[in-house]
Amino acid sequence: MADRTFSDRITFLDKREIMEVDFSDLLFDDETKVDAFYDEVDRQLEATGRRWYFLINYNGCVIEREVWDRFSARGKQTNLAHSLGTVRVGASGTTREVIRSLGREESFRTNLFETRDEAFAALAQMRKRQQILGEGSREAQLSVQDIHLNFGGVVALQGVGFEVQRGEIFSLIGPNGAGKTSMLNIISGFYHGNEGRIIFEGKDRTRMAAHAVAGLGFARTFQNIALFRGMSTLDNIMTGRNLKMRSNFLLQALYLGPSKREELEHRESVERIIDFLEIEAIRKTQVGRLPYGLQKRVELGRALAMEPKVLLLDEPMAGMNLEEKEDMARFILDVNDQFGTTIMLIEHDMGVVMDLSTHVVVLDHGVKIAEGTPDDVRSDPVVIRAYLGEN
Repeated sequence: MADRTFSDRITFLDKREIMEVDFSDLLFDDETKVDAFYDEVDRQLEATGRRWYFLINYNGCVIEREVWDRFSARGKQTNLAHSLGTVRVGASGTTREVIRSLGREESFRTNLFETRDEAFAALAQMRKRQQILGEGSREAQLSVQDIHLNFGGVVALQGVGFEVQRGEIFSLIGPNGAGKTSMLNIISGFYHGNEGRIIFEGKDRTRMAAHAVAGLGFARTFQNIALFRGMSTLDNIMTGRNLKMRSNFLLQALYLGPSKREELEHRESVERIIDFLEIEAIRKTQVGRLPYGLQKRVELGRALAMEPKVLLLDEPMAGMNLEEKEDMARFILDVNDQFGTTIMLIEHDMGVVMDLSTHVVVLDHGVKIAEGTPDDVRSDPVVIRAYLGEN
């Protein structure tokens, strides 16, 4: 193993679009060695003339503290130039902590796994998402940058930043009072931060009003159900089409000509959503007479009627029983898979978060304390202390 050249440690799995780099049992104790390895990686990547998914094997690898800055800088440069996505496997406890710390500081996905099988499964999901969503999915769809929010002397958010990739299920978690809903309110335009920026699809939309943000393709559900209780399921979902309506108020009131045709087109869209959510039997039922779980489903339907690019779900399963949660989880996955909708989720049920999410950010007292894959976050000691109050 020790006699292997750097070139021998780089393998291209062409059918899977994966480049595997084997750092196993290597000692990086000076910057010259770091540069030599990455020079060989870059040389081989440039020769292919294309981008690859990276699988990095850290089993038995030791990176001395004094070379970590160089190691990280070269890795970042290679990723920006050639990567479609990166997963890491076999890192020691010390290496994992350093990578997680760098990920928090520089807002990159650590994607740390215990086994190659888990890493390959994650890469398969990345590849599937890329195939569905196309070339643009490499760039962050939504970038939240250094957000501060104060209510008088109360600090709700302090320097929070993260990126949401197109087509992922992104969860925002943390204890009560962590600032999760405040962040969703800022993203939806209901609040404006004291500092920081919100970038959506490459454009700054920090100071936009909530209705303008909705027009860009954001839809929202709330912790407490916000439906018109005296109206039917169908009519409640129809209200989600308001932003899509182009006829003037007079034509709509008279239900004539173009307004009538437009109304029928919108009703067809709503009927498709009703079928998708499997609520045909209650389409004419007053929402106030429905059980809690179905009301939540109607609220999801109203948000979907807006044809969102980004769907913001604030505790969509709060107060549900197990069967209702399973149904809602299935619909969230179907929305993401069939429509390619980016989903931001606030949820206290950690089982749900870990099962659904591709990426998780953890807030505590308005500060981001962790970020990464569900597995990263689940085992992070800082997160465990925040939830369990360990000293």
